[in-house]
Amino acid sequence: MNNKKEKKEENLESEEELTKAQKRIRRQETRALKRKEREEKRKARKWYHPLRVLRGIGLFFLYLIKIIFFPYVYAFWKLRDSIKFLSRNDPEDLDRDLLSIEDGDEIPLGYIDEKGFLRSLPMFYFIAGTLGGIIAIFIFFDFMDDVWYAIATFFKSFTWAAFVDILDVIFVQGIWFALTKIWFGIKFAAIWLFTGGRFWIPLTVLIVFGVLAILIAVIFREADFSGKFLKKVKAFFVTIFTFPRILWKLMKKGYMGFQKGISHMTYTERKLKYMNKRFFYRVVYYSMFITIWIIISVFITVLVTELNDSIHNYYIIYPIAVVIIGFVNGILLLTFLSWFVGALSGEKYITNIEKYNSYKEDMKKLRQEKKETRKMLRNKTTNEA
Repeated sequence: MNNKKEKKEENLESEEELTKAQKRIRRQETRALKRKEREEKRKARKWYHPLRVLRGIGLFFLYLIKIIFFPYVYAFWKLRDSIKFLSRNDPEDLDRDLLSIEDGDEIPLGYIDEKGFLRSLPMFYFIAGTLGGIIAIFIFFDFMDDVWYAIATFFKSFTWAAFVDILDVIFVQGIWFALTKIWFGIKFAAIWLFTGGRFWIPLTVLIVFGVLAILIAVIFREADFSGKFLKKVKAFFVTIFTFPRILWKLMKKGYMGFQKGISHMTYTERKLKYMNKRFFYRVVYYSMFITIWIIISVFITVLVTELNDSIHNYYIIYPIAVVIIGFVNGILLLTFLSWFVGALSGEKYITNIEKYNSYKEDMKKLRQEKKETRKMLRNKTTNEA
């Protein structure tokens, strides 16, 4: 007991010495460690363990839901990653290169791939704006009135008794109905087989069933093809249950390639390689404040015009404005801030000036070579014509 108290006091003292960013890092690592421990416990269970089977079924439907509601799931992930990126803001976290799996960096437990996060940020702004526009359409347009009324009526009239009745219908009456029908079928078959002096029918059925079961067992035990056959059967069922995950990975791979192309325009690959985290921290920070200011401005403008009744179709402004904010912030604003902060700061945020300049020259040479190649091809085509 005393040892536990001493450990607790030591932890409290060490917590007081940490900065706010370090405390957040510790909480992230603790949560990630607990998730890792739970995952190891799950892996230790046999594949036929009931909890593992139930989890597999649950993951099957979860991946389907993620595919259907992908934009909303993605927006949640990016919001969470933005908080993680901005929360690690001690000098030792800002004055270093960006962490990236593709560069062979080890990502701290519970943290993110920073370069991957920054590449995804332009599309996150755009998706968030588009989702906001969709939600605004659902809220302000008349065709959703019946839906909102039905939802409101359901929650107004909802009681625990109704909830219990729903559970009773699903888990008691439904399951009991299925079991009674199965039992009725078994009972009917048994009565038909064993009544009326037809002893030879059940005898034949039992003998044939037993012999077939033994023969099938011998085939699977002794034949060479049985192992391959079982593997094929297993692979078939694995494919069925993992199809949503495979589809999810293909969608993710295509999207990653697309957002990488957008990020080349927004930040340029040169900056992602040779600018420290402080540069991108400030770009993200400035864009966040500009976004909040634009949203507040739109809200105030629409509120004032609505009160003055100067715009009859004011509700159209909400979805249009939100989509525009998403596009402008996601691509144009981040591109401008990346260029503007880079132009003002000079070499302040560059981690390796020699490599930065060398990369710049290599890209110029590569562009010049491509230009000359295209020119040669055009001349060749003209001469042949």
